[in-house]
Amino acid sequence: MRWELWRPWYDDIVRRLGLNRRADRQAAERLNALLPQPNIQGLENIVRGRDCIVFGAGPSLDADLKRLVQAGFLKKVLIAADGATSAVIKHRNPDIVVTDFDGEVEPQLTAWHRGARLVVHGHGDNLERVEQIVPNLLARVIGTIQTRPFGKLFNFGGFTDGDRAAFMAHELGASKIYLAGMDLGQKIGRHSGDKDLERKLIKLKICGELLAWLAGELGAKLINLTGQGEPIPNVPKEELR
Repeated sequence: MRWELWRPWYDDIVRRLGLNRRADRQAAERLNALLPQPNIQGLENIVRGRDCIVFGAGPSLDADLKRLVQAGFLKKVLIAADGATSAVIKHRNPDIVVTDFDGEVEPQLTAWHRGARLVVHGHGDNLERVEQIVPNLLARVIGTIQTRPFGKLFNFGGFTDGDRAAFMAHELGASKIYLAGMDLGQKIGRHSGDKDLERKLIKLKICGELLAWLAGELGAKLINLTGQGEPIPNVPKEELR
């Protein structure tokens, strides 16, 4: 993602959520210092040319997983967004976990120990968790930020864990990106780590806008398999039977 393309979105998100730009930059600098050298090629090899499923932590996640299991969809590349890992791992270890450690961390680390790759996001609100966890991740870890990328860090685009996972999959060459557990409605899923309803609803709205942009202007092939929730502009909905 070119910074010039992403920056207007970042500026708008800063305004809407009152983010601290300096804190975001400080978190990025600290994450960059803690990370091992990135193996972006290893991550790309998992995704490029393959169908991926991105799991958000919405209220439909558990039901969506049951339907996906019955349809044989879990043979695809599985990308769990943060807290969604605790549900996904019960069915199959995810290939990739995209996280800012806002949700339950233990299942994410279990997935990593079992071979998943972690895509760790640094921002102004999670520096303490980054400093606690990242030094123990000696391999299969990539760092992302929402500011201008530098050093060992990447900015694939996206803001919440769910839409950021979809942006990453698109940037790394996924042939098709299915969405599950992406309700984007008025309820917070039990697997979500963010329980501040007012702030969460703003984030979910931003998530929907970004996914619509990704599927529209940026041309990503997104398909929404989420059983309930809000429609996402430019993203067709499919029913699994």
